[in-house]
Amino acid sequence: MALCDSINKSNPTNYRLIFPLLPTEITLASTKPLTLNIFSSVIPSLTLDGTEESWQGTKRKMANGPISFGDWNVNFVVDSNFLNWQIIFNWMNYINNNYNKHMEEHKNYSVDASLDIMDNFRNSILAVNFISIWPTSLGEVTLSQRDGETLIECTANFSYDYFKII
Repeated sequence: MALCDSINKSNPTNYRLIFPLLPTEITLASTKPLTLNIFSSVIPSLTLDGTEESWQGTKRKMANGPISFGDWNVNFVVDSNFLNWQIIFNWMNYINNNYNKHMEEHKNYSVDASLDIMDNFRNSILAVNFISIWPTSLGEVTLSQRDGETLIECTANFSYDYFKII
């Protein structure tokens, strides 16, 4: 294998998810964007609704509806202070806490986020911008002291209005 082939492969440190100021963050430190170091994700699906039309005895498919975007699942490494996990937890409680707040207006809890994909020299090669994104679930966190388990991981699912490729 040539050296150029090994340098040209993508690795897990080449992806990061960046959120701007979130609606629940009110401290001075929160002016920094939240960056999740993700280790696994799939760019969500999109579907163009269509219909079948008959014309002079033949049938053809046509697009006749909007594009539907699938939910987005992200697996990330929880930082040593659980700060990134807490921020998403607080964001979800801001939307609905099942105690004294059962709904928030969409414009008040959604933000735009960017999934940056970089090459091995940390140059941005692609960005997927998610417009009006918000968390819909935050997965479990396993606390374990077994040998070989050095990272604490979590899954978060997001809904959004749409995404665009930059």
